[in-house]
Amino acid sequence: MKKYSKGLVVLLLITMICTFTACGNEDSGQETGSDTLVVALSGEVMQLDPHIPESSSQGTVNRSLYDPLYYYTSEGAFEPALATDYKVSEDGCEWTFTLREGVKFHSGKEMTSEDVVATFQRIIDKADGITVTDFDGLIGAEAVDTYTVKLITDGPIGNFMNLLAHSTGVILNSDAIKEHGTELGTYIDGTGPYKLADFEAGDHIYLEANEDYWNEVPAIKSVQLINVKESSTRLNMILSGQAQFAVEIAAQDVEQVENSDVAKVRYDATNRVAHIGLNCNYGPFKDVKVREALNYAVDRDLITESIMGMSATAIDSVVADNVLGYVPGGYSYDIEKAKKLLAEAGYPDGFEFTLWTPDGRYLNDKDTCLTVASQLAEIGVIANVQTVDWATFLEKIRTDKDKTEMQAYFMGWECTSREAGYTLKTLFLSSVQAPEGWNTMFYSNPDVDALYEKAIRTTDLDEREAILKEAITICNRDAAWIPCYVYQQISAEQNGLEGIEILPNQEIRFGKAHF
Repeated sequence: MKKYSKGLVVLLLITMICTFTACGNEDSGQETGSDTLVVALSGEVMQLDPHIPESSSQGTVNRSLYDPLYYYTSEGAFEPALATDYKVSEDGCEWTFTLREGVKFHSGKEMTSEDVVATFQRIIDKADGITVTDFDGLIGAEAVDTYTVKLITDGPIGNFMNLLAHSTGVILNSDAIKEHGTELGTYIDGTGPYKLADFEAGDHIYLEANEDYWNEVPAIKSVQLINVKESSTRLNMILSGQAQFAVEIAAQDVEQVENSDVAKVRYDATNRVAHIGLNCNYGPFKDVKVREALNYAVDRDLITESIMGMSATAIDSVVADNVLGYVPGGYSYDIEKAKKLLAEAGYPDGFEFTLWTPDGRYLNDKDTCLTVASQLAEIGVIANVQTVDWATFLEKIRTDKDKTEMQAYFMGWECTSREAGYTLKTLFLSSVQAPEGWNTMFYSNPDVDALYEKAIRTTDLDEREAILKEAITICNRDAAWIPCYVYQQISAEQNGLEGIEILPNQEIRFGKAHF
C-alpha cells in the first residue's frame, strides 16, 4: 500500500486538535461526537509488523488492522474470523481450514489461500528479520484450492488454535510480503476493521474505518491512539473530554473518575506478570541460591498494597493464577532466609547490580523498582535503578548472552495463549535466548525444554496441564525471575461508550465500539 501524503497527515492533525478542544461543543468541552474515538495508551508502539511482536499496545493496533483465521474472546472461546471451519487429521499434524469468501484487503485485493500460505511460510522461514517464535512446530503451509488451506505441524500441538488466534497469527497480503518484506511495518494492507491513516513511532496511530469490512463495519469511523506516558495525564484527558478511553488508570485516581459525571471505571482481569528478570550469565546471578535469596527478600504484599492498590495482585509465580499450568512459587517474605542463602552462596555482605526499567512504560514501574531496591538493601544487595526510554530498554535487554551490561530488568509479560506453554516457549526455553528470542534472562534448563515439548504434543487438556505445572514448578524453583504482581487493568471510558473488548493479555478490540 502507498504511504500517506503530507496533506492527509495535516488533515488528521487538524482533526485531532479539534477533538482535543472539543470542537462544536463549547458548553461541555467533553463530547467529541460519535465518529471519533481518542484513546490514551500507556505504551509506545514502535513498529507495526505483526511478526515482530514487542508489546500489547502493538497487538492492539494489529488487531484493528488485520484479522486471524480465528478469534478468541475475553471468555476464552474461539469464533470464526477469516476461516469459517477447520478439521484436524487423526494424527494431529494437518489442520485444514475453509476460508471465508469475498474478504478484501484494504487495497481491494481478495484474500485467498495464497495469502494464508505466504503469511505462515514467512514465519516458517523466519524471513525479513522477524522475531515471532510462536509457531516453531509449524513446518508447512499448502493451498488446497482458492479457499482451502492446509497447515502442517511436526506433531500434535495441543494449543495450536490459541496460537492462531493471537495477534501474531493475523493474515498478511502475499503481494505486500513479496514487495515490502522487511518494511511491512510501514506498508500496511490488512483485512481488519480499520485502515492505517497515519503512524508516528512512539507517538500516535490514527485509524479510519474499513467501509468494506467483511464483518460488521465499525460504528466509530476514526480511532486515534495516542501514547501518553503519565497516568495523571491520561486521567486528565478523560476528565476533560480530550480522550474517550484511557488505559491503566492509577488506583489512587479511581475515585476521581467515579465522582465525575463524564466517565466510568472498568476493571478487566489480565495475566500480565510484572517481574524483575535476572541475567543468569551475570556474576552473582549464576548461582540459584542468590536468585532465591532475592525472591525471599521482596515483600510482594507491601509493594502491591503501597504502590499498586487495586491495580494489581501479588504473585510469586512466573505465570498468573488464571493461566493453565499455574503453580505458586513458594517465596514468602523471609529476610533471614534470604541472608542465609546469600551467605551460603558466598555473598554474606551482598553485592551490587544495575536494575533497568523503562520510563513510564508500565504503571508505577519506576516506583516498583525503587521499592524492590530498598527491600534488597536490607540484605546488603544494592540495586542501582536506571530508567530509559522503551526503545533503549528493548535494545539493552535484547543483547547477546556474553554481554552483562544488562544485569536485571523490570518488565510486564502476558501469557497470550492463556496456557503456560506460551510463557515457556517465549521466555524460558534454551532455544529462544536473546537476541534471537525473548529469553533475556539467558535461562536454560533441559528439563523445562523437555517438558515443554511433551506438553505441546499432548492434546488431552488435563494431561497437558499436569505437565505444564511440572515445568512451571521448575521455573519457579530456578528463580530467574522475581515475580512481583499481576496487573488488573483499570481503564476509564466516557459515559455512553460501549463495546470495547479488552483481552486478558491487555490487547484491545475496537471494532464493535460505539457511543
